Amino acid sequence: MTFKKKKIIRFLKELRYIISTVYFNFHYLPFRQAVHLPIVLYKPHLLACNGKVRIEPEDGHIRHGMIRLGFRMVSLYPNNGVTWECKGGTIIFRGRCLIGNDSYLSFGPKTNVDFGHNFAARAGLKIASYRGMTFAPYSRFGWECLLMDTNFHTLCDMNTGERLPGGGPVTIGNHNWFGSQCRVMHSVNTPPQCIFAMGTTVTHGSQMKSYCIMGGSPVRVLRENVMRDYEHDTEGNE
Repeated sequence: MTFKKKKIIRFLKELRYIISTVYFNFHYLPFRQAVHLPIVLYKPHLLACNGKVRIEPEDGHIRHGMIRLGFRMVSLYPNNGVTWECKGGTIIFRGRCLIGNDSYLSFGPKTNVDFGHNFAARAGLKIASYRGMTFAPYSRFGWECLLMDTNFHTLCDMNTGERLPGGGPVTIGNHNWFGSQCRVMHSVNTPPQCIFAMGTTVTHGSQMKSYCIMGGSPVRVLRENVMRDYEHDTEGNE
């Protein structure tokens, strides 16, 4: 397929849900940004549109479609777009952001979620944020990843009566790459340049190192002195 045909197909997909895209941009963004339609939605399910959305790109430029939510990227998952549920809080986009089909984004009333530049999640992403999440630039997620900064329930120590924390902010370091079906739980803080193998469960206290492949539960180092080769990576250069 030629580049021109790809652009036409892309335009037709955007046009199909233009009303939702226009509403979303002008609902959340100041007029000077909204007119560019920087956020483009595909098959959106808007359950709640409270809180705030800010776009603060590193280069200061607002571009049409720099944030694309719900577009089909993986044929193995349902082509049902993106579900957006924002009960409050603030969502910040620092630049280009791609979140693919069959994704669900749920934000609590007091959370702050910061998507760094060049965030990408191909399909099946699920985010439940009530305590706060920060993604450094070039955070990448494979298919069907789950991130939660709360377990939605509190526990109590039967001996002391102490209430145990039911969650905590999540911070993802720059150039982190999570394989398919990874799980990131509350209070996690990952170092830069990490690779997590398919099915890894990352919890508070997991031992992590930069320039390593890690996997398992509990997390362990599988291989050291490796990094993702973005220069020869088709996905990384899209």
